[in-house]
Amino acid sequence: MISIYLIKENRFLYSNKIFKKVLGFDTDVFLDRGWDFWFSLIRSCEVQKIRNKIFEFLETPPISDSITLQYHVRGLHEQEIFLKHEIFIYQIKRKMFALNLFFDVSEKEEIEKCIKVNGGYRRVCPLDNNPCQISSREQEVLKLIADGLSSKEIADKLFISNHTAISHRKHLIQKFRVKNTAQLIKEASKVLDL
Repeated sequence: MISIYLIKENRFLYSNKIFKKVLGFDTDVFLDRGWDFWFSLIRSCEVQKIRNKIFEFLETPPISDSITLQYHVRGLHEQEIFLKHEIFIYQIKRKMFALNLFFDVSEKEEIEKCIKVNGGYRRVCPLDNNPCQISSREQEVLKLIADGLSSKEIADKLFISNHTAISHRKHLIQKFRVKNTAQLIKEASKVLDL
């Protein structure tokens, strides 16, 4: 699914017809009601976090020209879909717009649940034949690092000490066998959805 959002005008310009096929809603509803309508579809326990991330990304000068989010939405017939949502910022002349790409990754989520239930894990380090596993907390820290947060900001967000956040960052750098945070994000993004 694709949509184009005009940032300064605060309105959607385009939404393709796949929204109706996947979610059951006519694209005109999305174009007319915009983000409010979209946020009403997101799982209630995820909506505030997703809303904040989207608006923070769109309203502040971005460190990066893109962001990737994953969350659940509810369709017209109450079916739940796990989405990967990528937003890319573009400028043509003086118009700033956000290209939104939505991918249904529900099957991926189900497969990963089955693997975890049976004691499996995702191989993270592609550098050698020994799989190196990172914990769920390290994954959280890694995603926050990718979002551009400092160790102090990560500590505040996860309610951990600054020392612990720094330790997680150091361990991740060691596990991925890189020299700095920039290389960490580059290598991690090859094997994880950041």
